[in-house]
Amino acid sequence: MDIVGWIAFGLSHAIVPILIAAPLLLYRWVRDTAVHWKAYGAKRVGVVEVSGLLIGICLAATTPLPGGPLTFDTLLMAGGPWDFDAAAFAELAIERVGSAPDRLAGRLIEDDERLNLSLGIGVALLILAVRTTLGFVRSGRRRGCLAAAMDLVIAVMTAVSTLYGVLLTLWLLNRLNFWVLGMAILAAQEYRYNVIGLFHRHRHFRLPRAMLPLGAPVTTGRRITVGGSAHGTGRRSGV
Repeated sequence: MDIVGWIAFGLSHAIVPILIAAPLLLYRWVRDTAVHWKAYGAKRVGVVEVSGLLIGICLAATTPLPGGPLTFDTLLMAGGPWDFDAAAFAELAIERVGSAPDRLAGRLIEDDERLNLSLGIGVALLILAVRTTLGFVRSGRRRGCLAAAMDLVIAVMTAVSTLYGVLLTLWLLNRLNFWVLGMAILAAQEYRYNVIGLFHRHRHFRLPRAMLPLGAPVTTGRRITVGGSAHGTGRRSGV
């Protein structure tokens, strides 16, 4: 096989994972754009994402899954209801995401005796309404309208991404099977190093100083301690 053939072979196999990850990458791009917008900011994005996540969970709870209730056999067995190719998954995801709002509305009206879904949607809409109202009060009418539009975009994209993420995870569990552990390791490395930008760069966990290797740098305020000696990182303090 010549070079052109190898390139065509690689592209034909790479386009499928790219298309599968594209919705999540698009969501991350829109979110990062909102975070760096001065009239919006990271704190507002986080609040609106909570609203969208609650709606997405309600959408996932009312979406019928292939094979009915999830069990170990129906999810992982070869030839089972989740054993289909990427093209079939794309059709499934488009159909489920497109029909999810109607199904959720039907469940809210006809079959929500315990009010679980109503409570989730109500809390999500309340969070979104309070956040949007505060935006109008603090930013004025013009910026408030733009920020309110961004609120709706972030909330809708978060809800859709949540439902899509659930379907994608279940399908990948069947396709990867025992390779799931390897994918979990890759996801952990992506969380640490943020190579393709799926996770935040912030480190949420730090080892205690006593557990760090001998000689490891430890940041303390404006100074870094290495191997017992302190080195300034900026202006010298008066102490």
